Amino acid sequence: MDIVFINSPLQDYGKVRKKEYYTTPPIGLGYLATTAQNLGHNVRLIDSEANGLSLEQSVDSALSESPDLIGINLITPTINLSKQIVKGIKQKSPKTKIITGGTHATINPEQSLKLIPETDILVRGEGEITLKELLNNNLNPQGINGTSYFSGNKIIHSPEREKIENLDSLPFIDRDFFAKDPYQENGNLKSVIMGSRGCPYTCTFCSAPLTSGRKIRTRSVENIVDEMEMLKNKYHINSVHFLDNDFIYNKDRVLNLAEEIQKRDLEIKWRALARTDITAKFGKEFLQKINQAGCYQLVFGIESGSQRILDSIKKGTTPEQARQAIQYCKSAGIKTKAYYMFGFPTETLPEMNQTLNLARELNTDTACFVLVKAYPGTEMYNSLRKKYTDKELQVYNHLQEQVPLDIPNQNFDKYHIGNEVSFSQATPKQLNEMLRKAYNLYYPDGGRRKIKVA
Repeated sequence: MDIVFINSPLQDYGKVRKKEYYTTPPIGLGYLATTAQNLGHNVRLIDSEANGLSLEQSVDSALSESPDLIGINLITPTINLSKQIVKGIKQKSPKTKIITGGTHATINPEQSLKLIPETDILVRGEGEITLKELLNNNLNPQGINGTSYFSGNKIIHSPEREKIENLDSLPFIDRDFFAKDPYQENGNLKSVIMGSRGCPYTCTFCSAPLTSGRKIRTRSVENIVDEMEMLKNKYHINSVHFLDNDFIYNKDRVLNLAEEIQKRDLEIKWRALARTDITAKFGKEFLQKINQAGCYQLVFGIESGSQRILDSIKKGTTPEQARQAIQYCKSAGIKTKAYYMFGFPTETLPEMNQTLNLARELNTDTACFVLVKAYPGTEMYNSLRKKYTDKELQVYNHLQEQVPLDIPNQNFDKYHIGNEVSFSQATPKQLNEMLRKAYNLYYPDGGRRKIKVA
């Protein structure tokens, strides 16, 4: 069977082309493409975002070799772009089967099917086993868990697909599917790895537990380092970005990973996501050990400088833990990156300035400032539904509008998300100005701070 997977673009490149925007390779689609290829199918992966393809170009590229099946990912900010691509495919090739999946499809399967009725099969949750069963069953979804589909005018939802417990059973992704992986950054050849799935935390704005579960399921240390070794030998990478929701969560496990990297003498640099409370708890000696094993940067979701806001979003951290974690990292020689958010429900302008002041004080090597979005299925979204309509809450113009800049700032242009609804006590205009103020303060020359992997 000839199969094509499409990574939806984050903007309509036929109308808008924002500069300085790069996302990581579509690792979820990479797993699916590799799974199908290993079953003997002829597979292509079209990364419309990495290649800057317009919607029409995405359609034409997908149909260029007359595939039997096309799969496309659905995410909330770009659901309407995906809809147009699917519609264009069906108009030009009605017999081509369409499978949709991804975060939005998993959280809102009913709404997704009604919005994109051209979908033949919608896959909920982790798709590797579901895809394998569908391909072995001639794309008949009946009796296959984790699927939703139309039967006449009725939507059928099969039982939930159980999460994959043994992640070592998944294949290493064939990186040749990706348009930009490995990728060059600051003179280094980089790649991405997912070492675990799941997130046990309860942040009100985050949908990760809804799609990957609250239980952290991990690959073995040996399996992860095997993939790192393969990437180094086959693709000559010298740096890895771990995409796990929380990589630094188990002290012994991370130290075992560091020991295995050193034992194999891989000389690979790596960075990962971490929580400030856990990092502060593990301490400077732990950070020194992982730095010696190649950890050059940790990325923190600090979110806010206001303890009231941190408590309201159930972050489970404090500004003091952020101070301690960043201080430990700096003393251990590990670079830091922080994410901050403006516009939480009930947040005031003074509280936003607390966030700005904390960012100034911490002075991490890089920082990203974004506006709050309430994504479907999250606790924040469900709470706001009592005050706002679904239409108001689902106004997502992510990266599809030109943003007029008084002072050109690459970071503002990259991370700005135009909110038409403000959930805080600030107006949309005040939120945008706060975001502009943050970036111009942190990056006064309008550029980006460079992180050297050395």
